[in-house]
Amino acid sequence: NWNWSDAGIAEMIPVNGKEGEFWCVRYFNAENGFKWAPQKEWKNDFSELKEKIGYTTKDGNAFVPANGMYIVYINYPKGIITIEPATVYGIGNCFGGWETAKYPLTVSGTKMTITTTAVGDLRLYAMSTGATASVGGDWWRMEFVPRAGVIEYRANGGDQAAVNVAAGKTVTLDFNVGTGTIQ
Repeated sequence: NWNWSDAGIAEMIPVNGKEGEFWCVRYFNAENGFKWAPQKEWKNDFSELKEKIGYTTKDGNAFVPANGMYIVYINYPKGIITIEPATVYGIGNCFGGWETAKYPLTVSGTKMTITTTAVGDLRLYAMSTGATASVGGDWWRMEFVPRAGVIEYRANGGDQAAVNVAAGKTVTLDFNVGTGTIQ
């Protein structure tokens, strides 16, 4: 509704250690235009930079090609915005190992889920092709965990406190409202 107090406003998450690079995962409706601004006011707002990948613009607004779960990656220093289907992964002992891009979450409507296979610390991260050259295999640069029902992002902080889980637990994330549960 183009209102800065609206619950649909998404705050971009800083990529750890990468000045001017940001990301977020959200469910988008194709018919709803959107844009970005460096502050919560109609000043310096934009719908594209030098290069846009995976979306279109019309009348100063950005649009995704179809309804769905997307990751938005902004590399402000290079002037590139990438929007593509969201890829979120688990990693670590509770999923069976530390190999990257091996334990993907499943998208179901506006939520994403994964089930743990062993006891261990819960580690989750997002990835974007827009981030590939910048973060390489440093998955922890876009890491987050669900804690007390809320998704906590690492952003520019250090290692997050461990969230230990048992085997067979289903992790459910709703990025649009910022919640994460372990059941």
